[in-house]
Amino acid sequence: MRRGLVCLLVFTSLAAAKEPGWISVSKGMPKASGLGKLAIVTNLSGRDARMKAVKRLAKARGAKTIRFKESDVASVAKALRRMGPEFVAFAVTPETVDVNFHMDVLELCRNLDGDPMPDFYFGYLCARDGDDLMALVKRILAREARPPEKPVLKQAPLTPPGTQLAGIDFLLHFGHGQAWRVDKGLTGVQLGKLQFPRAPVVFSGACFNGVLGRSYHTCAYQLIFMRPTTIQPERLMTLNWVHAGASAYLAALEGDRGEMAIAEWATMRQRACSMGEVIGLQYRLAFTSLPTDFAGFPRYRPGRKKRMSFYWVMLRGAVSRLLVSDPSYRPLRTPIDKPAQRVQVTDNDVLRIEAEVLRQSQGDFLNYLPKINDGRFDHRVTSRVLLPETVKAAFAVASPAVVRRGKPIELTRFHLRHEVWGGRRYLNLQVESKDGALAAAGAKVSWTLK
Repeated sequence: MRRGLVCLLVFTSLAAAKEPGWISVSKGMPKASGLGKLAIVTNLSGRDARMKAVKRLAKARGAKTIRFKESDVASVAKALRRMGPEFVAFAVTPETVDVNFHMDVLELCRNLDGDPMPDFYFGYLCARDGDDLMALVKRILAREARPPEKPVLKQAPLTPPGTQLAGIDFLLHFGHGQAWRVDKGLTGVQLGKLQFPRAPVVFSGACFNGVLGRSYHTCAYQLIFMRPTTIQPERLMTLNWVHAGASAYLAALEGDRGEMAIAEWATMRQRACSMGEVIGLQYRLAFTSLPTDFAGFPRYRPGRKKRMSFYWVMLRGAVSRLLVSDPSYRPLRTPIDKPAQRVQVTDNDVLRIEAEVLRQSQGDFLNYLPKINDGRFDHRVTSRVLLPETVKAAFAVASPAVVRRGKPIELTRFHLRHEVWGGRRYLNLQVESKDGALAAAGAKVSWTLK
């Protein structure tokens, strides 16, 4: 019998061309031998005091170090292909990281192999000085060795005096912001004077709170890119969270929306995975939604007008989110929440895939990367499916069936993206709809591919 994917529910098939990205398993990144492995990529000089902390983490993780000069991070591609690690930590000076450098890293992450999905999980090892970076590394290793039995999670505003947050393990906050403050909330200087003894993991949904050194605009309302401004480390929210005791920090270099932080928050709670996988969710969602002919992220140039449509604002916000921590760091022992969806794969002569929404969750199903001309949110169901090793040929896209309580849900778009990860094949499947029923418990997505 010819192998194919057959829908579990009745639907009308819409034939389409084969998706790009089907590559040899042997050429996929990360390599099977690289699963769980960390590589440290750095432009720090041997005399930089922060290198002591880098060496401490490298020894603890058994990590290899790759060097590059100044901002030429693309030069490490060959070494990363040779190693094939699952995790990459970029140990750099804070002033190295601006939006353009981050886009270079993001494209490096996407282009190590021939599929359109991420090729490693990454984060930045950044701090004001060697003492702060060493303290961060020690917190990560200590917290991972003894994660809290009953972690304290809180969604709260970042308002003065801030001492009310000292007893938390995980924090999610929102607010308008700049690189140096949250509006009507704490400034970076105020934050740096606090101490958080429980080494919290912090999710910021405030604009520009992820800036590490330079910014091309000081607020979300500027319509052109300005000359990049270097902000003093002592003022920055990012570096002051590290100084005050955080073990991981997630925020955006750009104008941001809280929906992105909510998605990361939900992922961490449900999966208790590495922090690299948590922030990697943003990149995988973006790469799944991008057109197959997407040429690359545009770089910021002073004087150039910003694209201010809903799509471009949301895309900039999503891909500019970053992690300041070791991406292989796992701060949770076990999941806190039950999964929001269930995916079933059966392989009895015919391969069958069905995703079912188990409970409503804004973080899992709200779609903030719709069609390029759309100007509002819709909903999505995204599933990453491990394929049986018996599957040897690429699939063409066919329209999935999406129903709830026996009623069909009209789709605006659907995607299939091939991915090789750790020597195995995956499918990234996504459906999008303006119908809120797609995000409600009982919604079912059934795929057929030939």
